[in-house]
Amino acid sequence: MTIYTSDVPVPFLPKVGTFTYFFPEKEGDSPLPADVRDPNIVSFIDGLTGRELKRGELEDGALRFATGLRSLGISRGQTTCLFAPNSLEWIIAVLGFQAAGVCVSPPNVTYVRGELAHQYNNAGCSSFAVAPALLPAFEEARSLFKTPVPDDRVILLAPPDAPPHPKYKSLYQLLLARGKPEWFEGEEVHQPIWRCYSSGTTGLPKGVNSTHYNVTSQLQAAKTMYTKLDPKVDKTLAFLPFFHMYGLCFAVHQPLTSGVPVVVFPRFDEEPVLRGIEKYRISYAMVVPPVVLILLHSKLADKYDITSLRSMNCGAAPLSGELVDAFEQRYPHAKIVQGWGMTETTVAATLGTADQITTKELQNAVGRLMPTFELRLVGEDGVDVPRGERGEIWLRGPAMTPGYHENPEANEKSFAPGGWFKTGDVGTRSEDGWYRIVDRVKELIKYKGFQVAPAELEALLLQHPDVVDAGVVGVEIESLATELPRAYIVVKPGTPVATTAERERLTTGIYDWVKARVATHKNLRGGIVVVDVIPKSPSGKILRKDLRVRAAQEVKENPPARL
Repeated sequence: MTIYTSDVPVPFLPKVGTFTYFFPEKEGDSPLPADVRDPNIVSFIDGLTGRELKRGELEDGALRFATGLRSLGISRGQTTCLFAPNSLEWIIAVLGFQAAGVCVSPPNVTYVRGELAHQYNNAGCSSFAVAPALLPAFEEARSLFKTPVPDDRVILLAPPDAPPHPKYKSLYQLLLARGKPEWFEGEEVHQPIWRCYSSGTTGLPKGVNSTHYNVTSQLQAAKTMYTKLDPKVDKTLAFLPFFHMYGLCFAVHQPLTSGVPVVVFPRFDEEPVLRGIEKYRISYAMVVPPVVLILLHSKLADKYDITSLRSMNCGAAPLSGELVDAFEQRYPHAKIVQGWGMTETTVAATLGTADQITTKELQNAVGRLMPTFELRLVGEDGVDVPRGERGEIWLRGPAMTPGYHENPEANEKSFAPGGWFKTGDVGTRSEDGWYRIVDRVKELIKYKGFQVAPAELEALLLQHPDVVDAGVVGVEIESLATELPRAYIVVKPGTPVATTAERERLTTGIYDWVKARVATHKNLRGGIVVVDVIPKSPSGKILRKDLRVRAAQEVKENPPARL
């Protein structure tokens, strides 16, 4: 067995609750220095309105909201569903839930009825926080909740100047007297604080338990390798969705360990973000590959002075060295560095900084192993591969999830003896410790950083009255720097598909049918193809490798129309 470790020493790993880690009641409760915890520093800025939230205001609001939650019977050990786009209210609410000892499960904001209900039910939620704009989706899903949500346990994350809602109280109506946060110590720090959902290769998305200790260990490790920023000079750009562990950990949690202000946008809209970079002199950004591509080809960027942007961390999906090089040629003031991790690792397992990317050969590397993690590269035979060769990445360490929520089958498949988590990503390690992601064992499709499980779409397609079999794969579209879900279907005998017009009419109808039932990132943008048979192994498993080869050739000859 060959076990790789970081060349950076393991930092102190406190055993305290996450809220106490950020906002200690007394010196010694947290390893964060006093200057970072100054209540007068600005922590978050609304990128659209300019509204600021100081650290002291954040702490006070969170503790007062925790009191409001307790008044509703929402208390330690329970789980809530937080369904909202990025906002300052999102941040106050989530820290308030942490102060109250409540586990938070944040769904994708594009989820529709069945998807939202699945996460609420599977996560074991009993309360709901929701943005006003998403109330229709909540109301549609509500009838499917196994644990009914009383109206007084529905909390609106509305801005402070919003008019009162006739049925539901807002976050600001629940800011009661400031109380004390729940205290976690010893084994209590292994209680879950997050239950984000990650798609697997089979079935519906799985709840990933992330504990207080997972989060604080990740943040302590990240501090040793994260890009060095000056709180008095730098600002961070945050448009990554907070419901995704990448945005949650590095846009909400990590900045509270450094004191660097974060400029928050609800989503990536090109011109508002460019305007924000200029206005706030943003110097650091967290991005995903499609955003790099948009900026590379932007016709709007030259209208704005974005020369303050010095460094960008790209994650969620691999980014080619060629794309990095092209971007840095257009924007020589901004360097891209990649990291790698997943929800199960509480985000990052490898990191690098821009000043370390000294050669073009390192532009497609995803960094070096962070302290606290141990890593193996394992072949298909379950044996560690020789140094320099590719293998599936197996990890263990204090930031690793203790397991999937109420899913023993997934846990059995994902964890090997010794506590090793099998990531499904195939990587290589250079002699000097740089890692690259070269393939995936898992069959997940990555659409703009979001995970799409083929099996989930196949199961849905089989519910369509004209479909008798289906296989779904991802097809890489280099011009978009992302994969698109593509479906191959076998139709019911007698279904009219003899002519091009008939096939187009059928596939358009199926596309719209699927679109109405899934989140937008799961739409079959890669196309729908009618075939005679889905290739399968003797045991009945879909031969996705064969479908991927076919898809790549077909898309090369005839690019998909729905991008």
